[in-house]
Amino acid sequence: MFKLIFGLGNLDIENVKALAKLYAEAGAWMFDVSPFMLNTLNESIIECGLNPDDFKFCVSIPLEGDKHGKKAKIIENKCKKCSKCEKSCPQNAIINFVCDENKCIGCSKCKKVCPHNAIELYDKKDYFEAFKEILKGPCKIDCVELHASVPHKSRILKKLKKICKKYKGAISLCISRKVFSLNDSLLLIQKAREIAKDNADFFVQADGNSMNCANSQPVSTLECVAFAAALKDSGFDEKKIILSGGVNEFTKDLCHKFSLHPKALAFGTYARKSVQNLSYDEALRSAKNLVLNACEACHG
Repeated sequence: MFKLIFGLGNLDIENVKALAKLYAEAGAWMFDVSPFMLNTLNESIIECGLNPDDFKFCVSIPLEGDKHGKKAKIIENKCKKCSKCEKSCPQNAIINFVCDENKCIGCSKCKKVCPHNAIELYDKKDYFEAFKEILKGPCKIDCVELHASVPHKSRILKKLKKICKKYKGAISLCISRKVFSLNDSLLLIQKAREIAKDNADFFVQADGNSMNCANSQPVSTLECVAFAAALKDSGFDEKKIILSGGVNEFTKDLCHKFSLHPKALAFGTYARKSVQNLSYDEALRSAKNLVLNACEACHG
């Protein structure tokens, strides 16, 4: 199965609409958006003449401190206007030394290349409030994902309890071995499943080399595959595992080498960059190839 991650911080309406149309036609299984973009996603599918019920909609919520929920800000009195940040941004979010919050996904590439310490990252804190609002609306939600790449198990479980109190559909927990050891991950998953026992389903999104901005290398996807394989070897159902973070064209082959058949591959920046600056027909071919790649990884 192919899951498209629009970027939790991606609030660019036109970008979301274009990607939704393209990957819906290419055969995507699930779309992952922030709660701010669910209505836009739903409208986009309908505008394409397609039925939203033919796709799964996942709404992602970051725990405070998780990099997926962060935004970049340029500190004006420190900025020397060298343009390194603008050139490094995969979202083209920096123009005239100002970062557009709607386009920024918090990847921190700009901060890493800035030689003047003129960029800071901050938490966008109103995701959960936006989630509660969309629950009141007409748009369906098939899954809610908690991004929890922070070293605070008690805070993760507390936030998950709040989500499960409001929502009884499928739950996905996105965690990384960069934050938790395998044993700690398994303990966290066990406690999370207990909290979500009354929900429709429970998945783990095994996060690997997250926010790597679409590096097309086997090593970029190795960590998420290895993490998923370790979860499987520990007894966790591989069909409840979604791979993310560094997922690229090499993920399928690594999954086969590990005898791993997960529920889905979640393509993020790689999927978005793969179709940039292409004609629609070329972009559609590229998107279909990624969807096929994911399906072959999951089904063998």
